Amino acid sequence: MTQTLLVNKSDFADVALVSAKEASLADGFIRVAVGPWALTSNNITYMAVGEQIGYWKFFDPKAYGIEMDDSKVSEWGRMPVWGYAKVTESNCEDIAAGTLIYGFLPITQNFDMKPVKLTPIGFQDGNDHRTELHPVYNGYTFVDKDPSFAAHRDLQPVLRPLFTTSFLIDDFLADENFFGAEQVLLLSASSKTAMGTAYCLKQRGGVKVIGLTSEGNKAFTEGTGFYDEVYTYDTITDMNPDVKTTVVDMAGNGKVMANVYDHFEENIVYNCMVGKSHWNGAPPRPPKLGAPPAMFFAPDRVKIRMKDWGGEGFAKNLAALWLPFCETAKDWLDITESHEVTELLKTYKDFLNGHASPAKGYLFKI
Repeated sequence: MTQTLLVNKSDFADVALVSAKEASLADGFIRVAVGPWALTSNNITYMAVGEQIGYWKFFDPKAYGIEMDDSKVSEWGRMPVWGYAKVTESNCEDIAAGTLIYGFLPITQNFDMKPVKLTPIGFQDGNDHRTELHPVYNGYTFVDKDPSFAAHRDLQPVLRPLFTTSFLIDDFLADENFFGAEQVLLLSASSKTAMGTAYCLKQRGGVKVIGLTSEGNKAFTEGTGFYDEVYTYDTITDMNPDVKTTVVDMAGNGKVMANVYDHFEENIVYNCMVGKSHWNGAPPRPPKLGAPPAMFFAPDRVKIRMKDWGGEGFAKNLAALWLPFCETAKDWLDITESHEVTELLKTYKDFLNGHASPAKGYLFKI
């Protein structure tokens, strides 16, 4: 038996830790022990847009034979996370037991994967239900074969997937000359994806970087040094409304976004929708003035840049910013790891309610 965490797809506060049977490992498959993996606000976004983008499909309980007593398993899903897993059993001749991998995972003790498209540094999971899903999330890395995992091992699950999105946002905006903006305004500025984006923008230069966050997170956000100025949701009107502004929205809070539109009006030249850390906030209303919101989907940008730069070029360009960013983390991020379900559920509820500390990185294993 293996334990796995299920979330009610219509009420994220409703979770259940259930036991699932483990069948004999099929030919061509590997079984992995999952963890440690990271919990961030990004995981809440995966659920908030789970039906729209398909995140619930990756680890659909029904596809793995997971049952519930009330037989309503279709109403439940598994929140995806990023982290490590170790191969405990292998019926795949190219992957040995003991191999450590990194990638997109369910919150569970163990699960089975079908490695396909193997390369010297990784593979794709070819489980039938995943073949039509985006390959960025189906890819897994052999940790010991990828030199980018040589340092900052504990930081990788917390920051790596978020920083990759940050890098791609910066690349996209710069490629478009920031849509003519004089400044970039990042909402939910204390989120790690926002901070990574601010770091990249600051390193690039040529545009002012402004953060918008809660009063409680203002001092922390200013202390990172990634922003030229930081405002709170209650002080939006203190900003100069006459500055051409590109918005990067990590919050997804319609009320906050409406206030930003009301303040800047036609001077919002682009609104890049990225996340939904304020997952239960009001839905946005169509703006009367200013550029309408445009969804940013990082995997699509990856495909463009992989075509432009190739895999080696992409990795090189990412690493040029990723490794220095990791070095800054010692000044503002404290990593904790727990194997306790009670601590996991407490931290999960903190993220749902917007109470998780931005100064901490959370690793878990059940």
